[in-house]
Amino acid sequence: MRVLCILNGGVEHPSSRLRVLQHLALLKGRGIDADVFVAKRRRAADLADLARRARRSHAVLVQKKLFARWKLPLLLGPAPILFDLDDAVFTVSPDERERFGAERAEKRAASRRRRLAAVLRRSHRVIAGNRFLAEYAARFARDVTVLPTAVDLRLFPDGALRRAREARRAGGRAPRIGWVGSRPSLRYLPALAEPLRRVLAETGGIFVQICSEFVDLPGVPTETITWSLEDEPSALLDLDLGVMPLDDTAFSQGKCGLKILMYQAAGLPVVCSPVGANRDLVRENETGFFARTTDEWADRLRRLVADPRLALEMGERGRALVEEHYEASAVGARLADLVAGAAGRAAAG
Repeated sequence: MRVLCILNGGVEHPSSRLRVLQHLALLKGRGIDADVFVAKRRRAADLADLARRARRSHAVLVQKKLFARWKLPLLLGPAPILFDLDDAVFTVSPDERERFGAERAEKRAASRRRRLAAVLRRSHRVIAGNRFLAEYAARFARDVTVLPTAVDLRLFPDGALRRAREARRAGGRAPRIGWVGSRPSLRYLPALAEPLRRVLAETGGIFVQICSEFVDLPGVPTETITWSLEDEPSALLDLDLGVMPLDDTAFSQGKCGLKILMYQAAGLPVVCSPVGANRDLVRENETGFFARTTDEWADRLRRLVADPRLALEMGERGRALVEEHYEASAVGARLADLVAGAAGRAAAG
């Protein structure tokens, strides 16, 4: 059984890596051979190659890539399409608005909505990263399944996790409040400047940014760590708690909460905005806290920094939650079932 996987990037692209590539070995073990096509170019030869490979496949898994409506039957052929949606591509992103201006950005979003509607209508099944995205997809698609982004817990082996817990339990160091993310998400951090200033001034702690770029937060003691795929797990294990601020917009509601899953996989408690998937991934007062206002952020951060035992207990419950619901092998098995079901139906037909 062969599935053609159409991606926007390779392992450096988070959606491609976490929604598809990390599951390919499991698919292979289930008798599903993946043919990966990275759709970066639009040359005629590349499109012709895509069309040939689609015709040889029993199913086509498209990770968020949009095509003009008239191109869909030409490029993807008769094989059933599984469309994976893990971002609110039907909205205007803040970066897009800044770069192109409001009017042009909305025109671009309208174009994406038309192309998205076309592929959703044509899809055998839509795989949505959260409930918000699933509700949007259901306007156009027949079958929609919510499949969360998953974490490979082998990145946080028991020995490393145990040593990190022992270091947190021992105390004796400045508290480390951390954030991991990509450059576009840096825009959410200035909202944390005031609560961080308050809490870190009281505790002598430090704010850790793990990213390819960084934002200056005046008055906030900050350590910067350049993100890399190899070093991300160890950087997270060296934190005491993780944060994920968001604004309450349609674009933010489309986010699938990867930061929270990574924090919890590292055994960290979480403080986050109660937006979108965050509300499903964090169990308030059990694995972390929600915060809406400056005062709430300061209070939640202060409670975790002041009570290491509470932070450890929340982190352990968060890790257990990931093990139960968001571990890569379990989520990958569900993806394999969806691919096999689509391909099997096509073969039977």
